Amino acid sequence: MRIPIDSGAGTASAKASDRTILAVALVVCAAIVAMGAFALLAAERVDASARQRWTGVVADALQGKVGLLQRDLASFAHWDESVLRTAYFLDVDWVHRNYGKWLRDQDHHDRSYIVLDTSVAYAAIDGEKVAGEQAIFDGDALMPFVYDVQKAVAGRSGRNDGAAAGLQGNAPSAFRAGYVRVEGRPALVGAISITPDYGRVIAPEQIPPVAVTVLFIDDHFLNSLARELRIAEPTVSLQPPAADRHGVAIPFAAGESQPAWLVWKPDTPGTALLHALLPALMATTVLLLVAAAGVLWYARRATRNLAASEAYASRLAYVDPLCGLANRAMLMRVLGDRLARLEGDGHRLAVFFLDLDGFKDINDTLGHHVGDVVLAEIGARLKALTMPGLLASRFGGDEFVILVPVGDTPGEVEAIGNTILEAVRRPTSIGGQALVVGGSIGATVAPADGGEASELIRLADIAVYRAKADGRGVMRRFEPRMEHEVRQRREIETDLQRAMRDNELTLFYQPQFSADGRTVIGFEALLRWIHPSRGLISPGEFVPVAEQSGLISELDLWALRRACEQAGDWGAARVAVNLSPVDFRMRDLAGAVRKILEETGFPAERLEIEITENLLLGNQPEAFASLTALRNMGVRVALDDFGSGYSSLGYLRRFRVDTIKIDRSFIQNIGQTDDAAAIIDCVVRLARALAITVTAEGVETREQLRYLQSVGCHHVQGYLLASPMPVSSLGRYLDQVKRVREYAVIRHAEV
Repeated sequence: MRIPIDSGAGTASAKASDRTILAVALVVCAAIVAMGAFALLAAERVDASARQRWTGVVADALQGKVGLLQRDLASFAHWDESVLRTAYFLDVDWVHRNYGKWLRDQDHHDRSYIVLDTSVAYAAIDGEKVAGEQAIFDGDALMPFVYDVQKAVAGRSGRNDGAAAGLQGNAPSAFRAGYVRVEGRPALVGAISITPDYGRVIAPEQIPPVAVTVLFIDDHFLNSLARELRIAEPTVSLQPPAADRHGVAIPFAAGESQPAWLVWKPDTPGTALLHALLPALMATTVLLLVAAAGVLWYARRATRNLAASEAYASRLAYVDPLCGLANRAMLMRVLGDRLARLEGDGHRLAVFFLDLDGFKDINDTLGHHVGDVVLAEIGARLKALTMPGLLASRFGGDEFVILVPVGDTPGEVEAIGNTILEAVRRPTSIGGQALVVGGSIGATVAPADGGEASELIRLADIAVYRAKADGRGVMRRFEPRMEHEVRQRREIETDLQRAMRDNELTLFYQPQFSADGRTVIGFEALLRWIHPSRGLISPGEFVPVAEQSGLISELDLWALRRACEQAGDWGAARVAVNLSPVDFRMRDLAGAVRKILEETGFPAERLEIEITENLLLGNQPEAFASLTALRNMGVRVALDDFGSGYSSLGYLRRFRVDTIKIDRSFIQNIGQTDDAAAIIDCVVRLARALAITVTAEGVETREQLRYLQSVGCHHVQGYLLASPMPVSSLGRYLDQVKRVREYAVIRHAEV
């Protein structure tokens, strides 16, 4: 039996189902159309946002290349050795190693030049040394930068006669850079004046040399930019970018008539997202949820990419790339924000200014690459400090600024400073060589010491000077008197320059005697400054200032020349002259001494150079070379203040001195402490075993003289025997000594 079927109900059901299917289809289609329209609009906006953001990032990166170029050039141009080997004489091989080849190896600089006045004195083309007159040099493109630098240096020096005039003193440095066409190719050009940074080297009185470098915007430049910014297929185009490409105009300097664009394949996260969603939009309604989940996943991924790009751009702007710490811009921003919050909450903020000790010696002796590794290690140690609210930043060079919130607990600031110093001075191993880098810290506390960011840092920097003056490796909090001392030190420096010009300096001579205390065997030349208003100024007050300002070498050579001129007719008496460790950084100290001896006619065997243990401490090759050259000339070398510092026997083994001068602190304690006498006896025995003459300084009593005679000391010097005297009194003094000796001989004959 066949069961009848209600065709109307089936039709209605079918129609209802169709309507439902149609409704669902329409809903799905509407949803797909709406999602498609939304996806298209979102993709367009995301792509537009990405284009706008990358335009700014790439433009900032091109400008940032100028800053990196200044850093690279400044590391060479502000090096005292660079001034000596370019301004005073051109050492082409040295310049090539430390400038042309170094820039090529480090940052792939294509052209490097040293311009003296308006001529090319040195050139490196693609890392190869080329004679200046034969070098490729696009003067139309490069000389405007050179002229700008020369004019800027002349203007900052207060001269009105233009770049052609000679410059007096240490002219301020000037830097110019920009994008131009060099040899018809787009390039980044930088020019900087080669001038001393801290004034340790006296700049010559002429236009300073100008270092010029060229980086062509070629494949290496573009690949470096691509790695740095993560952009794809960068190229240089003479035409505006096509629709499928993106670009920015290269910021050529004024006067460049032919524009060019830096073009790259744009990052289109919106379009990529849309393509990923198309299969889901064309799928069934069942897959719509999957497509929606896919949309969320892709959107989340796009957001993460955008956040990562923004974080990377922020890192470029606010993080020091070498140390990984905050840079100066971030420091000033954070410090300003924290100081603003301090006004109402009653809290305090400590600002620690850390300056590494001896870092320049590491750069000079081991190389800048080792110095960079040391800075990175110091940055890692500061970053690892676990203090609430700490912000460590690299302020510049080997200087760091650390911000730490503090309370009112006595000694808290000092404890934090010592913790930072302990972290810095831990030994580190670089290339199998153990290095210990110390540091000095100056600290200020807000709001007690001020409420303005730059002022707090300035005062902390002043406190660093006090820490270094107190022996380095310590922390000092700022005190108002320190600022007065800085002003006084600057006044002394200014007056000292005038004193050298106006002949206010003079030499006093303190006789040195044989152990009998009667026979004069020589004189020690002592520098004195007779100020027109302040009277006699102690060397302990102006010599440290001269060492810091770079005047000490000129002072010492002046004293050496004057002593040789004045002591020429003093018979066989020796003359001892003190030289600072700074003098041994000169390019040819031995040559300068030889020239003075030849011009004054003073015998080399009558000259004794006094050095301190600090010179030998670093085992500097150039210092040992200069000392060896002096001894080979016949000049005697005396180790002054022996016993007051490290007094290592290794120094005496490594370098043979002629005389050891026992520090006056041991002489003063003769009869007061047993260890002083024992040390003196030990030093004398050691010196006699090594055939080294021993001179005792600071002899002031008969008991001290008798003890020194008893242990076999060779020579003595001190106020008991004779005080320092001007050269005008030496004639009468020597006549008196001669009469006393003749009388003593007569009395001895009568007896």
